[in-house]
Amino acid sequence: MTIIIGMVLMIFVATATAVAVSGTRKSSHDADWSAAIAAAYAGVDDYQSRLSNDTSYSRYGNPHAAFSSTSTLVLPAQENPAFGIGTTGTWASVPGSSNGAQYRYEVDNSSYATAGSLRIRSSGRVGDSVRSIVVNVKQKGFVDYLYYTDFEMTDPILRPNSWCPLTYAHQLPGNTHASGCQNIQFAANDVINGPFHSKDTVLTCGATRFNGTFTTENRIAPLYKRSTASGCSGSPVFAVAPKHSDAPKMPESNAEMLRETRGDLMSSTVPRPGCLYSGPTIITFTADGMMNVKSPFTRATRTSGSPASGAVVNTDCGTPGNQTGQLGSLDGATIPVIDQNLIYVQNVPNQAGNPNIPISTTASNFTCSSSGNQWTFGTEKHPAANEQVPYASPAHYGCRNGDLYVKGVLDGRVTLAAQNYIYVTGDLTYESASDDVLGLVGENSVWVHKPVYCSVWNKDEYGRNTTCRTYANISTTKDRRIDAAILSVLHTFIVQNYDRGASFGTLTVMGSIAQKFRGPVATTDGAGGVQSGYLKNYSYDPRFKYLAPPKFLSPATTTYGVSEIVEVKSAFKPDGSPA
Repeated sequence: MTIIIGMVLMIFVATATAVAVSGTRKSSHDADWSAAIAAAYAGVDDYQSRLSNDTSYSRYGNPHAAFSSTSTLVLPAQENPAFGIGTTGTWASVPGSSNGAQYRYEVDNSSYATAGSLRIRSSGRVGDSVRSIVVNVKQKGFVDYLYYTDFEMTDPILRPNSWCPLTYAHQLPGNTHASGCQNIQFAANDVINGPFHSKDTVLTCGATRFNGTFTTENRIAPLYKRSTASGCSGSPVFAVAPKHSDAPKMPESNAEMLRETRGDLMSSTVPRPGCLYSGPTIITFTADGMMNVKSPFTRATRTSGSPASGAVVNTDCGTPGNQTGQLGSLDGATIPVIDQNLIYVQNVPNQAGNPNIPISTTASNFTCSSSGNQWTFGTEKHPAANEQVPYASPAHYGCRNGDLYVKGVLDGRVTLAAQNYIYVTGDLTYESASDDVLGLVGENSVWVHKPVYCSVWNKDEYGRNTTCRTYANISTTKDRRIDAAILSVLHTFIVQNYDRGASFGTLTVMGSIAQKFRGPVATTDGAGGVQSGYLKNYSYDPRFKYLAPPKFLSPATTTYGVSEIVEVKSAFKPDGSPA
């Protein structure tokens, strides 16, 4: 009996010991399992840090990694242990870890040049545990917002002889701009369906609805200001409480986009150059993936050198000339949309040696007034007959300006940039809301084209017209829709003649709007009703959270954030071999 009892006690002790050891092992494995995912996140943080310090780091990675098979990568001169692969490859250590945590990551940069996004697969290793995550790292920029504004006031170049210091309202007494500036307010019926940011103090009139995040660089509570104008009763409605936040800084120019049309950099930094057009250019998209381009001053659609000194022959952008089917013909050139690329419209150049210098003072089929601000090209005439052109600087419709006139249905992904103005002359929509992407980048203003003529004049004693008493819209079109990411670098996104003519319906923008100055789109009565111009209907394109239009303009300072993240099957075994 004693022997039997002793044996039973030994079994109990052995069992208890085995259970305790097993629990210890499981606890240790669970700890390693949790630490491995933390190490993978540490790898993402490391890559983001390197990319923020050196924006060219997107071209570095291990070209032999399976995850990078569709990418163009090289290893950096300064070794990065996180680029290791295989059993003999290196791992980077997590700084300060006491459990031997390590990580390595692989890079997919195949969409970086066009959409501004990178895919990173980061794997963390602790003990015998390896876990992997895939993240989208996206450049933070203007398309992160539905509405981004630098100054909440009318662009001074639209108001002749006015003095307006470029100072934010929250830097001045009373949290308001100087008397020479024209503050612009959001109307009671305005609805902003997406993330909103202003570097200035936002002025509201009535119950404006902000159905997204609302951030500002104003620090004065309540971070916005209610208008005291007559009829401005009620407070704005916020889906998310307003907060102070910094945001990207507007660049000084869009000139860097011109570089993307150089044909002599194809073997290095511009492997897929876009199209270059000179002078007033008219582009009409059609839903079959084509675009019609009329650009009578263009002689070379790709150039070499900086400044340009030579032409690079290509067939992607249409053929210069005035023969049937060429860019300078009255019918223009109909060509496929240059998908995943960029079009830049420059001023007609005058520097010696530039291949786009005109042969004569004007172009074939193109006539220009002596003032230089009225031109005719076939049925295109700007300004139109009896059109009353509003003040702007630079003036509207310059014969040799890099102006783009665009409308139509886009089937493709493309960015349009202009050295001067962009005029949206009709609806500008997508053939497919899920596949198509458009960017509009004006060095100066982006205009919703709304010409007016004078229908009733004040007359002098001799019956001569003197001043206009009543304006009327030239077009009978009402509502206008624009699907695009819109950026005005130096000036504003604005409705031409927003304060003249009758109410023109609703302006719908699906995408994003970024501008130096707030651009008015309407005049309203005290109750928020539109008297002239358009009622706003702005909505954010949610795809811009993880992609941008091709070769879209970057902010002056660049940072990167994670837009999507998902855990995937482990990429490696604990010994470093592929899983």
